[in-house]
Amino acid sequence: MEKYVKELFTEEVLEITSKLYGIEREDLYIVGGFENYIYGFDKDNKSYIVRITHNSHRTVDQVKAEMDFLFYLAKSGANVSMPITTINNSFVETIECLDNSHFIICAFTKAEGERPNRTNLTNEMFYNYGKTIGLFHKLTKNYRESEGIVKRYNWDEDTLIVNASKYLSSDDQIILERLDEVIQSIKMIEKTKDNFGLIHTDIHMGNFFVKDNELTVFDFDDVSYQYFISDIAIALFYLVFMVKEEQQVELADRFLTHFMKGYLSIIKISKSDYMKMPIFLKLRELILYVVIFRTLNVQQDEFARVFIDRYRNRIINKTPFINLDLEKYYFD
Repeated sequence: MEKYVKELFTEEVLEITSKLYGIEREDLYIVGGFENYIYGFDKDNKSYIVRITHNSHRTVDQVKAEMDFLFYLAKSGANVSMPITTINNSFVETIECLDNSHFIICAFTKAEGERPNRTNLTNEMFYNYGKTIGLFHKLTKNYRESEGIVKRYNWDEDTLIVNASKYLSSDDQIILERLDEVIQSIKMIEKTKDNFGLIHTDIHMGNFFVKDNELTVFDFDDVSYQYFISDIAIALFYLVFMVKEEQQVELADRFLTHFMKGYLSIIKISKSDYMKMPIFLKLRELILYVVIFRTLNVQQDEFARVFIDRYRNRIINKTPFINLDLEKYYFD
């Protein structure tokens, strides 16, 4: 979070936010947040999550588009945290700041269950993970923006990609070159209704809860138009990227064995599109590298140091993220 945004985030913002949902300020409790402020509250024996976003991160139109897609998924039977309206019967509200910028307010039902962890990663959960993403992709084929909703951006228009050179130093010019190479390779892939559409783009295990091996997905903040295989690559990437290298392949093998069975039980992806997973794994590797330099103090943050030490040379040398026989997990 930028320093000036933190200064704009006053107690008054929370007072106004609470009134928008018919509660008192003391009913709001901090949950967390990285690029947004996340609060929770309980009302009528139900739990909810409020997200407060500064317009330097997302525009009002972008958040409205996110809510439109999320509402479409929810009413179509997907396992997502349902967006809720304010006392003004609106999914999205704004609160003006003294500098004429604004915060964007929206809220959702709190997902049931608990965050998955490496001690409860069952094969059934992996299977349902695949089914959940598969259903999102099946549904997005028929999604059309509601009247008045501005279409979300394409994956290569994300600010992390557009502004990557602002976040990296001159020492990382080679990283920018590798990023451009990957982007240009992906742009060469033909787009069809069966491989490209509006997707979550960030369904890692921090963005869903699990109850009885069933997933409820939240945090659609990064939703964009992207190739379906990206969601699969991201799920695999975040599962294993910080696991000890000698354990990566074993975990990835178990994951993809069950995940792809679940995914392919809902929707078919061509073998050609599926086999492009490595380039999307490399894209995520590069984007996370950019995120680290944009967000963290790389001299002091332990995670940043470990990631850079582990992956910088692999990116430069074009080393595959992981060596897997991907055909093993695909079937018609």
